[in-house]
Amino acid sequence: MSDEPKNPVKSIQRAVSLLHILKETGGARIVDLEERVDLSKATIHSYLATLEEAGFVRKDGVTYRLGFAPLTFGGYVRDHDPLYVAGRDGADEMAERTGELVALMTEWNGRSTYLYQTSGDQALAMDSHLGVQLPMHCTASGKAILAELPRDRVESIIDQHGLPAWTGATITDREHLFEELEDIRSRGVAFDDEERITGLRGVGVPVTIDDSLLGAIALAGPVNRLQGTRYWEDLPEQLTKIERMIEVKAMYPPG
Repeated sequence: MSDEPKNPVKSIQRAVSLLHILKETGGARIVDLEERVDLSKATIHSYLATLEEAGFVRKDGVTYRLGFAPLTFGGYVRDHDPLYVAGRDGADEMAERTGELVALMTEWNGRSTYLYQTSGDQALAMDSHLGVQLPMHCTASGKAILAELPRDRVESIIDQHGLPAWTGATITDREHLFEELEDIRSRGVAFDDEERITGLRGVGVPVTIDDSLLGAIALAGPVNRLQGTRYWEDLPEQLTKIERMIEVKAMYPPG
């Protein structure tokens, strides 16, 4: 988690708040925004006009929506991330081999965040894309990452986001989670056994270079396909092999 600014710039905070609202709502009128933020219509209009000029907002009649400038920045960040650069081909290979959904995930602000997602021919359709964030305590990718973080960092993430129950299988006790993370460190693989979505299972493996944590590669699929030896042994073994290939590519990037 980044340090809190000592002297935050209020105008930037307000602009970012408006962008978040437009993302959450899919678009809003000035009158709608006025109900969500403590700003006058004239001030909101000034912010939106400035953001529109910069490409962060576009106007559709009387409705304001996110523009395409964030796509440029997001694509740049993703394309220069070492996990994405080294791991995209491996994720594609794993998805093709298993037929399931495979993702490269990184930690951002205490959440497991999508860098890349690729689908095999049997993959479930999921509402996930670049930048989407998931809780860490109940996802395979999140737990794989948490297992590689210092305890005080994990403690701060729990303090920030809590351990809410998503299903009856979610770990909601702090010490239980730390025991789970210790097991993950021992076996090198994390499992999500219907802990975020009932009927969905996942397998995740952390990706590191020396002492540097890049993130995780994870696979998800329905319980009826991820069960028995395939879930507990075969997929973790395949995912671990892909993860090792990614680590080698990240250590020795081309050119």
